[in-house]
Parts: sequence; structure tokens; C-alpha cells
Amino acid sequence: MRFSICLIALALLPMMIIAHGWFYAEKQQPGLQAAALEVLQTHGIKAAVADLRYLDLRIAGNAPDATSLEAAEQALAVFGPLRLTRSDLVIPAALHTQLQGATLTISGWLPKDARIQHVTQLLNKLRPDLTIQTEEVKSHPRVFWPEGEKAPLTVESRLLAPLVGNLRVTPWLDLRRDAQGLHAAGGLPATGLRGQLMKLLEPLQAEQLLESTHTMPATFTQDQDVIPLLEAFFAEPGPRHIRFEEGDGPLLEGSATRQLEAQWLALLRPVTGGKRVRSHLTFYPSVFHLPGRKLISPLPAKVASELAETLQETPISFSTGSATLSATEQARLAALTPALLAAGPAVKLVIGGHLDPGSASARDQSLALARARQVLSFLVEQGLPTSDVLTVAFDSVPPGSPGALAAPHTVEILLR
Repeated sequence: MRFSICLIALALLPMMIIAHGWFYAEKQQPGLQAAALEVLQTHGIKAAVADLRYLDLRIAGNAPDATSLEAAEQALAVFGPLRLTRSDLVIPAALHTQLQGATLTISGWLPKDARIQHVTQLLNKLRPDLTIQTEEVKSHPRVFWPEGEKAPLTVESRLLAPLVGNLRVTPWLDLRRDAQGLHAAGGLPATGLRGQLMKLLEPLQAEQLLESTHTMPATFTQDQDVIPLLEAFFAEPGPRHIRFEEGDGPLLEGSATRQLEAQWLALLRPVTGGKRVRSHLTFYPSVFHLPGRKLISPLPAKVASELAETLQETPISFSTGSATLSATEQARLAALTPALLAAGPAVKLVIGGHLDPGSASARDQSLALARARQVLSFLVEQGLPTSDVLTVAFDSVPPGSPGALAAPHTVEILLR
């Protein structure tokens, strides 16, 4: 009887083994595999794989960092009845940037064979205006390159291309002349414009004017358009300021005349790209009134200063609508003549008639010029030579402008 029972048990043993294997494969293994996957996902593993061969576990996936990788392996090493026989968890190489002001912080993971110094040098060439911090870039033996990627990295590399694209900057240009000289600042594409400006506006303080292959082009970075404008704008004396920014109209500040403004606006048309000009110009009656102008009369400095002061104090007045000198004004001109003759033949003069503020009609200009010629005619009668004397009608100046005359209907004599 006992022999029969043992014989039956031996006969059923293969069936029990098969049944046990089936029960484990169908009921228990999927649960253990799902639980292993859940552990991986809990630790932030992406594309997680848990391959279970009976009780032998092999895992794979992409970990966000070394801490998550190690924590996932430690958790599965003591997970129930399973034996962690192989781990193919890796950290994909990745770089991230955060730009705050002029500081670019780079974070992420790179393989051991990557040199973060090379990345820093590469980005410094593209954006020399930035301070680059790489303390948050880490390396680990389990970091791997994406497919097709290898060191050294370039701007076309899959890791750097998105970063480089986000760092492209819009151009800007700021030129200012003050008592300390002519200063330039801005960011230009590497097209040679910076070098041309250095030659054109020498001496130019351009330490803050940077150029980079990573700066985008704009209408005002085309040298054939902007160079003639800057040359004309800074050919005039005195403090002045011009600024270009992508997305905004150009800014003009400084002393000007109506004729100079028209000239500059004509040169600005191909540069502005249709944007409105922000004009903060201070208008004067003529270029001879602009602050900072240099005299061309070869006179001793003291003689020139005294004569200019005398002329400034002697405007010649006319009646409204008249170009005839009154007896009072003739006497004032006669008293002025000895000072002009004493300056000698080297003196160069401009005699200009002022228009009333806001007036610009052809009739008013003709009247202003007739008054100037009337003053010259009287001075010639007093013996003044006419070889170096200009007669003009000055521009009308907006009321309240620093260049506006205190008294209308006058003729002014200026030393050139």
C-alpha cells in the first residue's frame, strides 16, 4: 500500500512541477515584474525595463541623476525573493541652461571623456558678454552619449544645438559723444562692421562694443547703409547720441538744424526698416550756431574770442516786413566796423537773417536774406572786404528751443 502511494506520488511529481511553473508564470511573475517596474518608476527611471527570468531580475532604463540610479538599484537588490543579476540603468548625457542677467548657469550630466572647459570656451566665443558658470555640470561612469554623439562637442552637436539656438541675441548699437570722447557699446554680428566703425570714428572707445557669430543680423548692421549715416551724424560738433535696437525705432539726440535733420532722415530710411525715428534733437538756426563748432578764421584765440563776443552782443534789428536799416541800426553797425577791420583780412564772417519762430515760407526766407544782404552792403560801404563773407537766411527754430533768438526780425553776424 505504501509502495503504491509512493509510486502515485512519483507519477504526479512532474505534473505538480508543471502546475507550479504555470502558476508562477501566470499568476506571480507578472505581479513581481510590475512591482519591479513600479520601483523603477518611483525613482524617476524613464523607459524602464524589468526582465524577470524566474527569480533573476535584469533592469534597464534612463535615470535622471546618479542618486536616483543608485537608489533604484538598492531598492531592487533587497526586493522580495528576486535576485538583481544585472543592471543596465544609465544616465543620458544632457545639458540645461538658465540665463539670469549676464550670468549663464549650465547644469546636467556629461560622460567622463567630455571636457566641460571646451563647452565653456565654445559658448564664450558665441556670447562673450556672458559669465558662464559650470559648477552644476557633473560626470559619472554610467553617463552615456546619445546615439551619434561624441566628444568634443560642437555647436551642431545634439546636446548643444538647442542651447545655442536659445542663446542667439538680437543686435543693438549705441554711440555717444560727450566731454570724455566718443563711446560705443552694443552687440553686432561678426560681419566686420565693428572694425569699420573703429576706423571711421577714430578715436573710438569701443571696449563695450562686442561682435559675435551668434548675434542675429538686422537692417542697421548692414555696413553699406549705416556707415554713411554715422559718418554724417558725427561729422557735426557737440555732444550727440544715436542708438539702434531691434524691435524699436532709432534714437537721435544732439544739436541739429532743419537741413541736417532732413539729411539724416534720408540716410535713415534704409536703416530703420520702416520703424519710426525717436528724435530728441535740439535745433539751432544754422551749423554756425552748433555748440562745439571750430572756427576756420585763422585768428589768434584772444582776438577771435573778443570779436565773437562783440558780434554776439550786436544783433541788428529790422521793422516787421521791412529790409531797410534804420538810422539807429546803421549807427550800431558803424560802431562795429572798426572791430571787424581790426581783425584783418583773415576774418571770415557769415551774416544771416533770422526767420520768426515757426515761420518757413519762401517769402519770409527771402525777407531774411534781403536783410542780411542789406547789412553786408552797409558794411562794404564802411570798407569791409567781401571775399570771405557769406549771406544766408537762417533756419526757423521752434519757440522755446535753446537755439531760438530772444528778439525776432534780426540779422546776426557770426565769426566763421
